[in-house]
Amino acid sequence: MMKKGKIGVVGAGLIGGSIAAHAVKKKKEVICFGRNPLRLKKALRSGICTEVTTDLARAGECGIIFLSTPVDTIIGLGKKIIPFMSKGAVLTDVGSVKAEICASLFPEAKKRDILFCGAHPMAGSEKTGFENASADLFRDTVVFVAKGGNSSSRGGKIVREFWAGAGAECVSIEPEKHDEFASLTSHLPHLIAFSFAESFCRFEKKHRSVRDAAAGSFENITRIAASSPFLWSAVFAQNRKNIIRRAKDFRKSLDAMILSLEKKESTLNTLKRINRSYESYADQACKKNKRNR
Repeated sequence: MMKKGKIGVVGAGLIGGSIAAHAVKKKKEVICFGRNPLRLKKALRSGICTEVTTDLARAGECGIIFLSTPVDTIIGLGKKIIPFMSKGAVLTDVGSVKAEICASLFPEAKKRDILFCGAHPMAGSEKTGFENASADLFRDTVVFVAKGGNSSSRGGKIVREFWAGAGAECVSIEPEKHDEFASLTSHLPHLIAFSFAESFCRFEKKHRSVRDAAAGSFENITRIAASSPFLWSAVFAQNRKNIIRRAKDFRKSLDAMILSLEKKESTLNTLKRINRSYESYADQACKKNKRNR
């Protein structure tokens, strides 16, 4: 069972705001922590939380606290807030890179008898801010719960209970393995989207009418290029090594396609092979999604 106390959310953006909104929907008392009093007042008026504050000392009122800020700020904020937390309280995060965060915050939390358990909900949008938050954002999604730390103790149980209550499936994973997987399934697609958008903009400067040719496939690949540069530059930096490996592997596939075109070879067999592989994945993913509903 969750330790008695309020739920704290540090960083009421899209993810943090959705965590808060879900908790409020469950009739929990929720404190949103932040630096900007005006934004906090707007968050309070929006109904996603029951209280707001800029004072980290109020962390002692919380049974569990979610660190929901960009990944390059999570460690620093965690170290600042831990001294104010009550013994036995739970600290968790939602960062999309886990190894560095878990390695840094678990020992800091342990010194103060705080239970740290890192997590990462595989949910979100190119949109940002609590204005786009939803209490149902995490329904039918996967939340990775990092192994190690307090993940197998009461702290991990409390974190899993929260996410299960939000409609998510919790999957335990080593932090390093999480970062390897996320570099391929989340971080590389964003890198490609940003890069493609830049390529389009270079071309569009000379050929304005190309906008008229931008249809569904263009929108599909560029949608996430509208994501926050501040958030994603931090992710790219913290998971740099894994992203570089995945990007180089992707470049091999792209270069092979380019070479086939340059040689005027048919790409049919290559596309068929890729299509079969993807159809097999898509079929399995569809079955899994049906189980999650």
